[in-house]
Amino acid sequence: MHTFQPYPIDMLEWNPIKKLAEDGIAIVAEANGKVNAMASHNGGVGHIWGKNVVYAFLRNTRYTKELIDESEYFSACFFDMNDKNNVQLMKILDKISGRSEDKLAQCKVTVTHDLNCPYIDDANFIIFCRKIAAVPMTENTILDPKILDEHYTNRHLDDFHTMYIGEILDIRAR
Repeated sequence: MHTFQPYPIDMLEWNPIKKLAEDGIAIVAEANGKVNAMASHNGGVGHIWGKNVVYAFLRNTRYTKELIDESEYFSACFFDMNDKNNVQLMKILDKISGRSEDKLAQCKVTVTHDLNCPYIDDANFIIFCRKIAAVPMTENTILDPKILDEHYTNRHLDDFHTMYIGEILDIRAR
């Protein structure tokens, strides 16, 4: 198990938007004794309701979304993408469904818990979150028709995203 140190959000020296867009993150959730993670390039870090938050967008068809729906906590894990094992990890988290197989075991990563949040111990930066909102996106809430045409070609409710807002409980780095 790795040792993580608290990391004050106001000391963040890298751009989370760039990191998310270029490398992606793993969203990790647990419910009913089942843990799953998925790779994502959709989301951000911000501030709302007097709280520092993470915004995570998950398609309605994703297994991790089902777990977040049933849980109060999740984590956003960032990895050193100069490590080829982490590149492979993110590919597996993106391509394989956790419904059909244990992709975390296949990746040989350790899932640990802190602050009621599951996280991947192999990450080098972790944001621990408590879910405070879930906002379904639909054809009626997306105002730009180009976005619908490019990103929601199957226009049924299962194809859309839900935006989760997670209050940042803690940030840790190793």
